[in-house]
Amino acid sequence: MRAPQETRNFFMSEESTATSLLEETNSSSASEPTTETPPPQPLSPAQSNLETKPGWRIFIAPAWFLLGILVGLGIFAAYAQLTARPTPPPAQTLDAAQVRQAAKEALIQAIQELQAQSSGNNSSGPQAVDKNAFAMNNAHVRGNPDARVSIVEFADFQCPFCGRHHQLVAPTILQEYVDKGKANYVYKHLAFLGPESVYAAVASECAGNQGKFWEYHDYLFEHQQGENEGAFTKDKLLAFGETMNLDMTQFAKCLTNDETVARVRADTEEAQKFGVSSTPTFFVNGKPMVGLKSPDEFRAAIEQALSEQ
Repeated sequence: MRAPQETRNFFMSEESTATSLLEETNSSSASEPTTETPPPQPLSPAQSNLETKPGWRIFIAPAWFLLGILVGLGIFAAYAQLTARPTPPPAQTLDAAQVRQAAKEALIQAIQELQAQSSGNNSSGPQAVDKNAFAMNNAHVRGNPDARVSIVEFADFQCPFCGRHHQLVAPTILQEYVDKGKANYVYKHLAFLGPESVYAAVASECAGNQGKFWEYHDYLFEHQQGENEGAFTKDKLLAFGETMNLDMTQFAKCLTNDETVARVRADTEEAQKFGVSSTPTFFVNGKPMVGLKSPDEFRAAIEQALSEQ
């Protein structure tokens, strides 16, 4: 245990030490410069506005930017649509049936053009030719092929004057001359009044393949109803064949046969060769008779031909 004197000395020593430390601290504080914090400065008007504006307004500029892009894209798309060239349709593959049909239609058009040329180049009318100058198809010959007189007719199944001839004049010729073996009668196509004329001519050829040319020929003239008004559509021509008990499978196939159309064209080319440009036109032993003639005019021409033999 310490003595009181020692205790007193201890406290005095501690107090002295504390006093020294305090003096050193004060002297250090006095030697260092004092830094004062400046007072807060007032805000500028712009800064004040920024502090007070709502938060959504910061999106205005980006929104206008995006809107400009969208408008530009719309204008570009509209311009591209206006200036773009139309895309051609995809090429179609033609099958064999389409090719044949196109060829047939081209052949029909060629027949009609040939007939038009014939009409323009033969205004003077047909000239007399040798009685044996015509190509003969036995299916188109009525009567004795070796008869002394041959009557050749170029006609169109839609021609109204041809129809009148076969109703009013032909029966007399057939009865008085053909049926008696004095003359034969030959029919040739000049199908120039339109598509139905060609269809009818082709159908008569197909009937002739089955030995019924003249029956079909007579039926067509009996059912005339104007030019290209539906009397000789393909469906009706087929129906005519059924009426005559033709082999319809063969008949229908023949109607689409290009070779059959070529026969009609061959007759047309022959008509052009001999100067025929209208229907009906007849040659009695090679001497032409143009237009609808009376029975008496035919009698005179046939009798003259018989007398020259």
